[in-house]
Formats: sequence, C-alpha cells, structure tokens
Amino acid sequence: MDLLGDVGNADQLTSAREENKVLQAKVKELQGRVHELSVENQALLCEVEEYRREKLASGNSSKSAPASLHEGDIGPLPSRQEQAQSEDEFVVSGNGRYTDEAAVTLKSLHVNSNLLSCSLNKDCTVLATGGADSYVSICQWGGALAPTDDAAAKVVDGAARVRCDAPVICVGFGQVDGGPSIVAAGCMDGSVKLVEYGAGVGDGRSGMGARLLKTLGDDSEATAGIKHAKYVKVVAWSASVSLLASASADGSIQLSRVGQPDEAGAVKIEKIQTMHLPGSVEAMCFLDDGDTLCSYARDTAYLSYFDLRKFDTEGATQTKVTVNESCVKGFEEHVSFAIMCLVPSPNGKYVAAATDTSRNIIFEKGSPRQIRNLYGHKNDGFSVPKIAWSSNGQYLLGNTQDDCSICVWDIASGDIVKKLDDKMGGHTGQVREIFSSPTSDTVATASFDKTAKIWLPKME
Repeated sequence: MDLLGDVGNADQLTSAREENKVLQAKVKELQGRVHELSVENQALLCEVEEYRREKLASGNSSKSAPASLHEGDIGPLPSRQEQAQSEDEFVVSGNGRYTDEAAVTLKSLHVNSNLLSCSLNKDCTVLATGGADSYVSICQWGGALAPTDDAAAKVVDGAARVRCDAPVICVGFGQVDGGPSIVAAGCMDGSVKLVEYGAGVGDGRSGMGARLLKTLGDDSEATAGIKHAKYVKVVAWSASVSLLASASADGSIQLSRVGQPDEAGAVKIEKIQTMHLPGSVEAMCFLDDGDTLCSYARDTAYLSYFDLRKFDTEGATQTKVTVNESCVKGFEEHVSFAIMCLVPSPNGKYVAAATDTSRNIIFEKGSPRQIRNLYGHKNDGFSVPKIAWSSNGQYLLGNTQDDCSICVWDIASGDIVKKLDDKMGGHTGQVREIFSSPTSDTVATASFDKTAKIWLPKME
C-alpha cells in the first residue's frame, strides 16, 4: 500500500475543494457586481434621456426635426398643447377593470409540443394557436366554460388542426366583417399559410373544421403563395379590407390582397407591394382602420409609418419617426433598444412598444413623444417581449423572463399593480404570446408550459 501516495492524493483533493469554494465565492461576487452594473446602466440611460429633454427645451423651441435628419423623414415633435392633451389621458389611475382571471386552460392543443403563438377572431369566440409541431389549431374556446370536469378536454378534442410545412411562429385572423374566415400562419420556413375555418369546413362536419387553402395568382394559376427568404416574424390584417401584411427576418414586408375561398379550397392572392427595410422586421401593426402600417426594423432608430391610402396607384409612402424622444445632435441614429412588439391602443391614439431592454414604451401615434416608460420586469435580447392593452386603454399587460407571470401596469402611475402568476391560475412556463381584444376584456395567452389560456375580468 502506498500510504504516501494516498496522503498526496488526499491533499490534492482537499486543495481542489478549497479552490472550488474560493471560485464559487468569486462567481457570486461577480454576479452581484453584474447586477449592480445593470442597475447603474439603467440609471445612466434615464439620465441621458433627461439630458436630451433639457437640451431640447433650452436650445430648440421650434417643431422642426434636427437639421441632420432629412426633412420630412422624421415627424415633428408635438406642441406643448398636444403634449398636454396626451398626458391628460393618463393623469388619473385606472378604474381597476382589467383581465385578471384565468377562466379557461386548454392543454395539449399541440399534443406534446410548445405553443409559439395565439390569436382571437374579431368577436373573440374562436382561438387559433400555432405550434412547434408545425400545426395550426383552431377551436371555439367558450365550450370550456361549461360546468363539467371534462369541458376543456372536449374543446381540445374538437379543435381543428391543419399542418403547415414548418413551425408556426405567428397567427392572425382576418378582421373584415363579412370577409373570408381565414387565419394567416407565419412559419419558420418563410412561408405564410392561409387556413379557412368554420362549421362544416374541411372534415369539420357540423362542428369546427379547417383546411389549408391552395393559393392562386392573378392569372388564376396555382402559385407558391406568400413567401419570404427567412422566417416570418409578424402577420397582420387590415380592419377595412382583406389586406394581409407579413413581415420577415429578411427585412421585407409583403402586402397581399386575399380573396374569398372557393368551394374547392382555393383562394386568390394579389401581391400588392413589397417593402424592404434595412434590418429584420421585428414588429408591425395596422393603424387608422388599415390606412397606416407601422413597423420597426432591428438596428434602426425610428418607426416606419407607411401610408396605404393610395397604395393601389402610388404605392405605400414611408414616413420615419424617431424613437428617441429628444434628439440632441449626434444621437439621432443611436438607439439602446430593439422594439420587439407593437400594439395600437384601443382608441388608436397611441402605440405600445415592448423592447428587449426591460422597458415598455407608450408612444403617441406618428410622433416621437413618449407618453410613458414602464419598468419593473425583465426582458433582454434572448427573450420574446409581448404586450397587450386592456380594452379601456388604462392598463398594459406584458410578459417577463424573470418568471412565468403576466405583469399588469397602471399606465397613469407607471406601476405594476398585479402579477398574474400560477397562484392565480396562471402559467407555469414562460409566456410566449399575449393577445388582447380591442373591444372586450378577453385575453389569450400561450406559454412554454404547452397550454393556452383565456383570461377574463373577475365577476363582481
């Protein structure tokens, strides 16, 4: 027996353990320092923003944009009267009415796969979800409110499922009254699939059914449909006409007019226009009943507003509006965040923007004016920030990567007034998508816990 060798090995093991303890302590110390620096960084960003405001107030009393920006590209700052009117809408705290009860939980809509997206139709009776399994699932969620133990399971069993060619990143319902009952599905392979739904459609017989539509071009010949070079980030429908916008990581936005499906399951698509932005299009929404399209491209310092009122004859005209509220010379092209989600307010006056720097911003529509900045959550460059309005426009709902909850901000105070977590029947996995109706207090969410939930206000 080599006793000296054993003693030597034991000494080395003891030494390694002690070194490990020292390293662990150092890691904790560095983690604490990183947290301190993150807080300091946020404070510095707030100071810079304040300096910009002071500089603008003291050195520029006109409404024109900075001289270094192309005139007409960047919208003018609002007057003091316009600013006051905007702020007056958020002086009084909310009335306490917002969605806060998980009324319906639907499991296994995509079997064992994660849900990546969700949306509601115009009257909020039909839910569509997109999943990593490459399926779109469509169901009438109201049946899950029946007072039986298996009500939710029956809704899931009766859901119509349509397979696409790749994971479904985003879904959206056509919004035109009397228009086609179609869900657009933006996929990982860059394609946009169109799914018709309704009673008796496909193999639905008397219940909810759905079918993947074949796409026809202007010459009524079969086409590949809507296709981007990279994955689709957002799909959005105009509220006034059957106009579909799809935005992609390849920097393009395609506008397509969608016809009425025929009995054979084919639909005519008219490609109207393609816009090419300088970076991946991360967020997009329609405004002004479909007359305006608002979008954000990564690594840019502005929102693009496209006027669509004359796009049939003159194309979509672009106006760039800086996201830096107070532009001091030299800072015009600088931006410390990327906007990952854009949602118009119910009254159409504002646009809420979720960023990847733990900051949600309420912009005045068409203006760089920031009405509120909302903090208290965490979303960084590796998260999927999502937001939604309450129907009264007094609250904003948003996800956070800190936990599995949904934060509810009172916009007037800027405070988080409630966190909808698993103790309240919420999700047990991070929230991937939030969709709210602009006309009711119905909210749909999809999570990495593989469930979809319908949220309603608590009954008084």
